[in-house]
Amino acid sequence: MNIIIAPDSFKETLEAKEVASTIEIGFKKVFPNANIEKIPLADGGEGTVKTLVESNNGELINTQVEDPLGRTISSYYGIINNGKTAIIEMATASGLELLKEEEKNPLETSTYGFGQLINHALKKGVKEFILGLGGSATNDAGVGMLQALGAKFYNKKNQEISKGAKEINQIASIDITNLENKFKDIIINVACDVTNPLCGQNGASFIFGKQKGADEKMIKQLDSYLLHFANLCEETFDKKTKNIEGTGAAGGLGFALVTFLNANLQSGIELIMQSVNLEEKIQKADLVITGEGKMDKQSIQGKTPIGVAKLAKKYDKKVIAITGCLDEGYEIVLEHGVDAVFDCTPISNNFETIKKNAKKNLELTSFNIAKCLKIS
Repeated sequence: MNIIIAPDSFKETLEAKEVASTIEIGFKKVFPNANIEKIPLADGGEGTVKTLVESNNGELINTQVEDPLGRTISSYYGIINNGKTAIIEMATASGLELLKEEEKNPLETSTYGFGQLINHALKKGVKEFILGLGGSATNDAGVGMLQALGAKFYNKKNQEISKGAKEINQIASIDITNLENKFKDIIINVACDVTNPLCGQNGASFIFGKQKGADEKMIKQLDSYLLHFANLCEETFDKKTKNIEGTGAAGGLGFALVTFLNANLQSGIELIMQSVNLEEKIQKADLVITGEGKMDKQSIQGKTPIGVAKLAKKYDKKVIAITGCLDEGYEIVLEHGVDAVFDCTPISNNFETIKKNAKKNLELTSFNIAKCLKIS
C-alpha cells in the first residue's frame, strides 16, 4: 500500500510535521510494510515557512524587525531553491499573536516589520518570494510594508505620514522611485486564503477589523481610510485593483502587493501544493490522508484538507481526513472530495488536557482507522 499523509498543523497543539509523523506511527502498527510519504502542508498562514523549508531542504534565517507597534522583536523567514526563493509569513512580524489583548488597535498597528523581512531577503539576493498573509494585526493597506521598502507617503503639507492606519486618509501624494529599481525582475507570489476585496461590507475592515481590536465606529473609519487610499492609488497609477479578490487580505496588504509590487495572488493551499509537487506524488498513492486542527463549514473556503481532497479526486483516490475536533457544518466537506472524517479529541477534556494528550489521541485514532481499513 502506498499512502500519502498530507495534513496541516493542529493549531496551538501540533505542527504539521508532528501531525504527519504521528499518523504514520498509528498506521505502521497495522500496515508495517506500507510505503508512507509524509508531506506536511500549510495554506499560507501559520506554519507555511517551516513547512516549505522542511519540504525543500531549505534554511531558516533569523533577524530582528519591528512588531506591529514598533517594538524590536526576533523574527525569521525561510530560504529555498539554493537561495533564490524566500518564504515569509507576515504574521511573524506583523501578526495578531504578537500583541496582548489590550494592545490590539488597527489604527496604530503597522506592517513595517513585514517590509523589513522582505528587505532582508532582497539583500541576500533573493529573486522570488512566496508570501503568506494569514494572522495579521494590521489594517494599514500595506502602507507600513511599503514604507520599510522605501516608498514615501506625503500629506498636503508635504510631510511624511507616520506608521499605522491612523494617517493614511491624509495621504496626498506618493513617491515610489525607490521601489521601481528594487523590485525590477522580482517575482512575488502571495499565498492567500481569503477572497475579500479591499473596501466595503465584505472588505478588510468590516470582515476582519473586530478581531483586531476595532469597534463599530473604528471599522467604518478604517474602511473610509482604505477607500481614500485606494482612490488615490487609482488616480496616481491608473490601476483599478481595490475590487480584486484577495486585496482585502491582511488588512489590505494584498492590495499593496498587487498595486505596488505586481504580485500574484493565489490560493494559499494551491501554491503550497505546487511547491512540494503534491500532484505528482498523489498519482502513485493508494490512499491519501489529510487533516487540520478543527474542521467545520469554513473548511471548504481554501483550507488544506479540501485542497488536498480536490487534487486527490482528480485521480480518483480515496481521502481520509483526521482532525483535532469537528464543529458545526463539517459534513459539507464530504461534498468536496473527502470520503470520511474522524476527530481524535475526547469531548469532555479541557484544552490543556487536549494539548497534553494530542499525540496519543491522534496516534490511537490513526491506529483504529487503519484497523478498520485492514478489516474491510
